[in-house]
Amino acid sequence: MPKNAMGMTMLDDQNPLRSQLEDELNGSEWLQKFKAINRLLHSLKADVPEMDACELKWDTATHGLVIHCPSVDIGERLRAKHSEIVAIASYADRITLVQPDSAAIILKD
Repeated sequence: MPKNAMGMTMLDDQNPLRSQLEDELNGSEWLQKFKAINRLLHSLKADVPEMDACELKWDTATHGLVIHCPSVDIGERLRAKHSEIVAIASYADRITLVQPDSAAIILKD
């Protein structure tokens, strides 16, 4: 039986239940939120070079972004780019900057 590029048989592609489930997933609010968070994280890493050294985590409880900086120096450079970070991460309700041996800094609340 012929197979498509994903190695599935042509009958698998024509399964109406599978198509319906894929359509529901692609249109789901959860997937749209996940894609938005993914774009946000990639944009920050691409547009703010200092972010490469940081660990970015999404906090679902606060609908917020937590930026873990490896050093105070990088944290200070990110604080100087506060406006740029907030503009890029506008999807987040809250943005928190965490650096070693320092209190967390709220960039957006």
